[in-house]
Amino acid sequence: MEQLRQPHILFVDDDNDLRATFAASMQARGLVVTERTNGEEAVNWLETNRPDALVTGILMPRISGFELIERLRVDPKRRDIPVFVFSHRGRPEDRERAKKLGVRDFFVYGFISPGEVAATLLRFLGEGMSTPAGGSPVVLQ
Repeated sequence: MEQLRQPHILFVDDDNDLRATFAASMQARGLVVTERTNGEEAVNWLETNRPDALVTGILMPRISGFELIERLRVDPKRRDIPVFVFSHRGRPEDRERAKKLGVRDFFVYGFISPGEVAATLLRFLGEGMSTPAGGSPVVLQ
């Protein structure tokens, strides 16, 4: 019997507590989560890996979340990776920039629970991933 592949999330944020809390919630709901602390680490990881979705903070050392997204958008192999932004501020100008970059959703820390973020990702992946690599459907629980 073929084993179904679990959706894989790359979660990039320099806030260790936030990242750990939200990653644990995602993992508890069956998502595989790879964590990176800044955009540079994420770019390096993405050279040899491809997640089903990316969740990134905005203000980070080395490479910001927006610069990370911009780099993805010009990479023919990775430009279609769905991106979700995590912000501590929720500023209108950040929301607008995220929209222009094709971000799927904009989460504001303190206004959304870890469970809600995980549910949003699962809902999106369930709708957007009918047959991922290997040809097996993703089964969400």
